[in-house]
Amino acid sequence: VKKTSDEVFDANGKCVYSYQQLEDGIRSMAKEIPASTTEIAEVAETAGQLGIKTQDVLAFTRVMIDMGNSTNLAAEDAATSIAKFANVTGLAADTSMTAEEKYQKMGSTIVDLGNNYATTEADIMNMATNLASAGAQVGMSESDILALATALSSVGMEAQAGGTAFSKALIQMQLAVETNSDSLKDWADVAGMSVDEFSTLFKEDATSALEAFIKGLSECGGETDSAIKVLD
Repeated sequence: VKKTSDEVFDANGKCVYSYQQLEDGIRSMAKEIPASTTEIAEVAETAGQLGIKTQDVLAFTRVMIDMGNSTNLAAEDAATSIAKFANVTGLAADTSMTAEEKYQKMGSTIVDLGNNYATTEADIMNMATNLASAGAQVGMSESDILALATALSSVGMEAQAGGTAFSKALIQMQLAVETNSDSLKDWADVAGMSVDEFSTLFKEDATSALEAFIKGLSECGGETDSAIKVLD
């Protein structure tokens, strides 16, 4: 843990968050949850390695251990995927919530989705990690990305292929909207909207624009060949 996290000092050189606090927190946590100090420290080590602030390591670690105990995500795997996701989407830099609130909220969301849809927490996070960059770029929230990841993984779509395909679609939509290119009319037509309506919707809520496109695609004749032709 010391290798991957540094003690925190204020402008006057006074230590405001020490290794002793980390050690005490890890020992205290081991008395409350079904994990040994060694297991907890391994997740805390990973947290520091992934750029989690030293003062946030314990809160982050607690959520990851809880996820490891209650889902099919191992605690260290949860730590790696969620920290990367949070960095890409900007959640890690969000100061409107404490670290504990941020990661508890995200962990609860993932568990709830895994409980209520035909997919698992591990599959959701694999897909969400692949969608995160493009999703954040077009203005999707963390919950939007997780919801899309759940929908895609619940129909058996493989994370890398599905994530790449939908990321490409989102970026092409954004490019069409920003450049007002000829392809914008194609996207709008399938979504059943005018160019202006689709452009406005995408700028305000990219997830709803994608949903409208998929809904329009499903109604384009009802036959697979028809959908493939429209996509082409």
